[in-house]
Amino acid sequence: MKKIFFDSRPMDKRAREDFGLTEELMMENAAAAMEDAVTPYVFHESTRYIDRPHVLILCGAGNNGADGYALARRLVCHEFCVTCCVVDEPKSELCKLQKKRAELSGVMFTDLYSLDDFIEEKSFDITVVVDCIFGAGFRQPLPPNAEAVLLSVSKIDCRKISCDIPTGLDAYGNGTIVFKADETVTMGSLKLALYSDRAKDCTGKITLANLGISKTNFEHESKFQPDAYLLEENEMTLPWRKKQNANKGTFGHAAIVSGEKPGAANIAANAAINFGAGLVTLTGIDSSIFMSIMASKELPSNTSALLLGSGFGRSNRYAEKYLSYLKENKKVPFVLDADIFYYSGIKKFLEENCRDEKNSRCILTPHPKEFSVLLENCGFGVFTTAQIVEQRYELAKKFTETFKGCILILKGATTTIAHWSAKENRTCIYLNPHGTNALAKAGSGDVLAGLCTALLAQGYNAINAAITASLAHSFASKKYDGSFALTPEKLIDEIGALK
Repeated sequence: MKKIFFDSRPMDKRAREDFGLTEELMMENAAAAMEDAVTPYVFHESTRYIDRPHVLILCGAGNNGADGYALARRLVCHEFCVTCCVVDEPKSELCKLQKKRAELSGVMFTDLYSLDDFIEEKSFDITVVVDCIFGAGFRQPLPPNAEAVLLSVSKIDCRKISCDIPTGLDAYGNGTIVFKADETVTMGSLKLALYSDRAKDCTGKITLANLGISKTNFEHESKFQPDAYLLEENEMTLPWRKKQNANKGTFGHAAIVSGEKPGAANIAANAAINFGAGLVTLTGIDSSIFMSIMASKELPSNTSALLLGSGFGRSNRYAEKYLSYLKENKKVPFVLDADIFYYSGIKKFLEENCRDEKNSRCILTPHPKEFSVLLENCGFGVFTTAQIVEQRYELAKKFTETFKGCILILKGATTTIAHWSAKENRTCIYLNPHGTNALAKAGSGDVLAGLCTALLAQGYNAINAAITASLAHSFASKKYDGSFALTPEKLIDEIGALK
């Protein structure tokens, strides 16, 4: 689990003060890291004097631009052809100094007004474009000159690398026109901006570079509190069975409430039985389409976890019946999904049952549209789906600060998991960027809800169930990355094949 920070500039400042690093030395380390990212795509010893690859570096007016000029000077040492596009004349002292050094080193220059002609002339020679226009601290809107440059270089088919954060993304990872990188070399620490839904199409591979001190010293846990955590595969604790003296009851009984659209509940139930639950019952219907899943009009007496909402129907005619069950059976953990968020009484239920972090037995799995409905029903205000996507970090925090007994899985290109931590006395945010676009298919969310329910039934606590289910869901989709052919059934099969 890696730490993610909203703003790394305080850490930069502390590194200079406590470790005696100058800003110029840290910049040289940043340029060296960028050099390591660029050279594999331009340097081939056998063709050094035959094929002269061209590197185009886009330089802004601040210290991100200074990184670009320093990089240009270093690349010229390899006898590469290097041109810096001066997007804005240098304003910071270091940017002025680094540009002067680049000029003295033989770097070539172009500007905004000559860029299109330069691209047309060199289009077959340009092998790498490096974005050093803006870094951390950029605020919308994007200036017209930077916008024009990004539109011009978007036409070049070559390797594209960003320094720190792709230009056009603000601190929350939002932006309209954004440099689309194949790799982002981010300096010192991981930034929140790199893990938004919008950023997923712009960052490419994310490489963390040090600035002259170790990651541990740079992040210094006693002085800097992370704003989020990046989930990794090793946080996924699959429900492997180690106990031999066991029966089906050992692994819990998951109850899935079916409703007006039973297909969703059937998918969730199939996911639950394939993710280790010993028993799974579809409740509210007479029959199941799966041989391994039972069906009943009523909830089983030995229910160990309950899923409510998948395909339930927005009329929510029987919502109170099942919510009353959860009120009376306070030890039964549960998952709320989909249609239940439209229930007008959801706020009262959450206030009565999910205010206390000492009894965190609830996982919510909305997509952005459902979360907007939930927020409105709970009195947080009216938000469009676009606003949910753009403000997911702050809204997830606000929701879990109010309902401290809830674990929120807010689905998206980068899934956000939020819960209140009594130990840290704040909301903890976990980001899962590992899912693929193949999951953008009806039924994928029902699979996730079923996975969460299965783990709760087997005795996982709510936050561990949410993390493991989300990661299993994501990593299972990787075999189908970019494919249109992933179905819920295939996804469940891939989850079963995880190691």
